Amino acid sequence: MKLTAIRTMLLALAALLAVQTTPADAQFLSQWRIVAAGQPREVGNSELLVTPVSDWNRSTNRPTRYSEAWTQDGMALNELDFIVALKEGKPLFRERNRRRDPLPKFDADFLPTDIAEFFENSAQVVLGGSLFTVTEVRPAHLAGYPGVHFAYTYTGGDNVDRRGEVRAAIIDKKLYLINFDAPRIHYFDASIGEVRQMMDGAQFRR
Repeated sequence: MKLTAIRTMLLALAALLAVQTTPADAQFLSQWRIVAAGQPREVGNSELLVTPVSDWNRSTNRPTRYSEAWTQDGMALNELDFIVALKEGKPLFRERNRRRDPLPKFDADFLPTDIAEFFENSAQVVLGGSLFTVTEVRPAHLAGYPGVHFAYTYTGGDNVDRRGEVRAAIIDKKLYLINFDAPRIHYFDASIGEVRQMMDGAQFRR
């Protein structure tokens, strides 16, 4: 079901059941905001602008202070992550167990190929041993800056085969990264064209 249909259904349901809405319901709905098609958005409270082609849902619960997450059909079906202005010495994802499973830390002197390895090593820690493979690495630009574009595959804890693509660059000694992740069947192909457009069109506010 597409986002517009889901949104229409939710609005109708809210109108019918407004008097029965509980605080928990309101809290759930407040966790999401529409990112409207064609409207540039500064992601992660940074000056990096991204313009979606169609509507997306943005989670108001940011994974880290450096990141922001969007979806169209639910995080398990398509997840678009923006990691912005990540500083030297910081991990890519939120630490779960710093003592037992510490995450790799960002180095501002990374080469573009090092970014792909940094992402892969970070993902393997977070996924807890799931088979994660980078399948392609090539030079690319993000917001006009030289960087890297790479693709990957893995099988999650739900035994669903997934694909992903990343565009990243180190700008002023900080890492900027856009990551898309979705099941291999249907959902990846359904959204990757638009995601690549957003990656290509990302720019800094002038």
